[in-house]
Amino acid sequence: MIRSETMTPLAQRFSLFSLLRFAAPSIGMMLVIALYTVTDGIFIGHYAGAQALAASNIVYPAINLVFGLSIMLASGGSALVAKNLGEGKQKGAARRFTLITAAGAAGGLLLALFLGIFLEPALRFLGASPAMMPQCLDYLGILLPFFPAAALLPLFNAFYIADGRPMQGFLVSVASGLANALLDYLFLAHLGMGIRGAGLATGLADLLAALIGLLYFSRFSRTLRFSPFHFEPAAMRQACGNGISELVTQLSVGIVTLLFNRITFVWAGENGVAAISVILYAEMLLTSLFMGFTNGVAPVFSYHYGARRQDELIRLLKLSLAAIAVGGVLAFSLSRLTAEPLIRLFLPGGGDVFHLTLAGFLPFSLSFLFVGFNIFAIGFFTALSNGRTSALLSFTRNLAGVVIFLLVLPRLLGLTGVWLAVPAADAAALLLALFCLSAENKTLLRQHRQKAKAALHKACGET
Repeated sequence: MIRSETMTPLAQRFSLFSLLRFAAPSIGMMLVIALYTVTDGIFIGHYAGAQALAASNIVYPAINLVFGLSIMLASGGSALVAKNLGEGKQKGAARRFTLITAAGAAGGLLLALFLGIFLEPALRFLGASPAMMPQCLDYLGILLPFFPAAALLPLFNAFYIADGRPMQGFLVSVASGLANALLDYLFLAHLGMGIRGAGLATGLADLLAALIGLLYFSRFSRTLRFSPFHFEPAAMRQACGNGISELVTQLSVGIVTLLFNRITFVWAGENGVAAISVILYAEMLLTSLFMGFTNGVAPVFSYHYGARRQDELIRLLKLSLAAIAVGGVLAFSLSRLTAEPLIRLFLPGGGDVFHLTLAGFLPFSLSFLFVGFNIFAIGFFTALSNGRTSALLSFTRNLAGVVIFLLVLPRLLGLTGVWLAVPAADAAALLLALFCLSAENKTLLRQHRQKAKAALHKACGET
């Protein structure tokens, strides 16, 4: 155990500043990853038009399938591996890391094959109109061969942190993000490839990040190296069960995007679909800050959970909630101050779609006051291997709440109700998240007191 602690930065005692500094590379990494998709949206909006932007949003739920699988394995698997490291089981951690990585790549390949066979029926189900179908086919069709690489991206990002090297993930994400932006500029602005060029740029950038990760964990990793492995059903069940909330989150995002597309089409036609596309791009950019913080601190919670340090878990929980509260106010303020220039990144020409998007984004931005707590609560319970609570919170926030309010509020408030559905769902989910966090805090405090009492009895007995 002593040797394990000297090898990993996860064991240090964090202050608020050092916790933020440790999470900063993960925050930057998630921001860059969000910029992958956002950059595509910006270039598509500039060089292919609002209809192509709407087509990219139609395709998004299909892309979420591979990310859902990968993030499930990344979150649940990194929690398992970090816990093994905290227990001093380094060889077991390396073996399970290799197994989970292989499972992610295989899952991405199977999803690509399945979607390739049923491509047009899948796109019709997602709501592609005859006018948008060719662009949807171009965008998704060119991304499918890169699905295995896309699956490795969240996995490696999570394991860089578990390896105690969050800056490595940030640097890889920056390199991949820059490659994506440069290729977008080349393919769309200079070669005129349209939405097909945006898909190719994203795929090649994902491939670059995957190749760097394969090289790093083969030769340069501190604690996690690829090693011979065998299939461990119990470990896979634990990783999938613990990370199921992240799968629920990603599938929920896909379902909600599908529902948003259909409802806004009813109320505002293709302009409405283009508007919600821009709003969801902006949401992705701002919520990536909370995702990055949560992903950055999750292995720290997992490590101390494995080391049975309840007092440290309680202290870290309080520090994290304080950081989230400040971040929520800042994200909301930033969204209000930068609404117009942010939307002009996607719609530089102004017009009806621009004004519709701006009118929707202002009420939608209320969600930034609440969403950070919900994202953190989901990641916190995943880090503590409590997949059931994590999945419940994810389902409540990302699917049930949004679907209910999206079906109810437009009937009462018209199109304004569409924009308010997500803030209403986040506010409702926050109540459940605070209840669960409070209950877990009491449990940890009780365990800490029992542990301290047992240690005192042991000390008295020895004397």
